[in-house]
Amino acid sequence: MRVLLLLCLLAAVPAGASTFNISPIRAHLSGSHRTEVLTLMNADDQPVVVQVHVVAWSQKNGEEQLDETRELLATPPVLQIPAMSEQIVRVALRRDPDPTQELTYRVIFEEVPQAAPIDFTGLRVALRLSVPVFVAPARSKAAADVAWEAHPLADGQVEVSASNRGSGHLQVTDFDLEFLGIKNSLHGMTSKYVLPGSRVSWILRADADAAASGAIRQGPIVIHGHSDQGEFAADVAFSGL
Repeated sequence: MRVLLLLCLLAAVPAGASTFNISPIRAHLSGSHRTEVLTLMNADDQPVVVQVHVVAWSQKNGEEQLDETRELLATPPVLQIPAMSEQIVRVALRRDPDPTQELTYRVIFEEVPQAAPIDFTGLRVALRLSVPVFVAPARSKAAADVAWEAHPLADGQVEVSASNRGSGHLQVTDFDLEFLGIKNSLHGMTSKYVLPGSRVSWILRADADAAASGAIRQGPIVIHGHSDQGEFAADVAFSGL
């Protein structure tokens, strides 16, 4: 399972960057478990300064949206991790859980770039890691309810969409899309979260056999995949041009 990783480029090649890791890679909170401890480990031979802030996490029109929030607290907001050492960050929930739906946040850890040595002529790279935080509903168990749809595109590609009508997230790590009468399936290899009330899509390239036979315009279509909640299988609805 991967932590969301963004690299911010700051100068010219060759590159140099600090190395720090976070454990666990996701946090689960609830009304009875309102605080979690995250451990940052600096695997570099130099100290690293990290800035920490929290955001509310949602998905709008298939895109990730991060908004400032005071509903979650992370302390300390800035920390220096000595070389080959570790430090902890405490994450605390400052509001009551939603009665029926999972709440979603992210804790963002961003390296504060330090001054480069005078003789340094390469690229300075700042590391940015993002850890998801899930808050369980107060009155029920969070559960995803995902409906799948396939939509053929004019350029021979296929859009595969997942709509989550449930109260909890699903992280899809990979899947195969299988068509009636076609030996080869389409593979989705990009891991994505589908948050409650959200719709997320993958764009796949159909092979020539499937495109020529019109299989992507017929049925049935079945999806088999893996997620953070185990293996799954489902029928896929077809949406034509």
